[in-house]
Amino acid sequence: MIKQFTAVVLRSVSTLLIVLVLTFFITRIAYRNPAAMLAPRNATQESIDAVARALRLDEPWYLQLWYYLFRGPDIQGAPMGLMHWPPALGYSFRKQAPVTDLILAKAPVTLSLALGAVVIWMTISLVSGVIASRWPGRLIDHVLAFFAYVGLSVPTFLSGILISYFFFFQLTNNGMSWFPSSGYVPLTEDPLQWARHLALPWATLAIAEIGIFQRMVRASMLDVLGQDYIRTARAKGVSERRIYFSHALKSALNPILTLGGLELAVIMGGAIVTETIFGLDGVGRMAIAAALDGDFPVVIGTTIFAAASFIVTTLAVDLIAQWRDPANKR
Repeated sequence: MIKQFTAVVLRSVSTLLIVLVLTFFITRIAYRNPAAMLAPRNATQESIDAVARALRLDEPWYLQLWYYLFRGPDIQGAPMGLMHWPPALGYSFRKQAPVTDLILAKAPVTLSLALGAVVIWMTISLVSGVIASRWPGRLIDHVLAFFAYVGLSVPTFLSGILISYFFFFQLTNNGMSWFPSSGYVPLTEDPLQWARHLALPWATLAIAEIGIFQRMVRASMLDVLGQDYIRTARAKGVSERRIYFSHALKSALNPILTLGGLELAVIMGGAIVTETIFGLDGVGRMAIAAALDGDFPVVIGTTIFAAASFIVTTLAVDLIAQWRDPANKR
């Protein structure tokens, strides 16, 4: 177990470094004159040169990468390097703030969006998947499959617009404004308003994911229900409810948890479309704005944040899967 954990950690660190190198190299190609983009408008050449010297943009990209890892920009008050503790993700001249602080300010929004959507789609998918596997080929199975395919077919931007239209604009016009169409309220400030502001974004993300997970739960359940130990349990008179929820579902969860962890990691990288539609000031929306503004330190920082979120989530899922594996408990 320790050997496997060490191998996974080393692979994760290597992956993060590769992502950093590629991102750093690509941004240097995409932004030909980054100092001019980061300098104020109508800045003189002397000001542009000062920005280039401060961020070491006048040096080769591999030296810039070395400074990014171990030294950081020579700016008063900015933290020093990604490899220091706490890690620093650079300094944004556009925002006049360390990139780490900018991401930490936006991360609670994206984290709230991701976790809430995961809880919704996993709960609905597990219940509907078990029901579909209980009566395969019956009417209820076909109805659930129809809704799953519809959810998969509708693009996120379209489902978000439709949900916003029907559940905000139409209800507001009829005097029933249940859910705000935009904005974010921190959980620590008001839990009820936090949930109300995120209800529509959660539903938008959950619609497409329910289609994937519901069919996956059904397929995994049908595969497990054909095993010998399930037939033995039925022969011993175990109730169908216990067979489905205590025996079959428990064994079918591993691939579902793995895929769920991967989807959570993807959303943590920034649900750009959903955040834009509902006016959520999260990591994904900030990354897009930074890319358009030429704020490449923020682009690099958000990319590293997304990669780190994916790696940490994948690592956690792998550990949970190994812990649930009966072979590792003998």
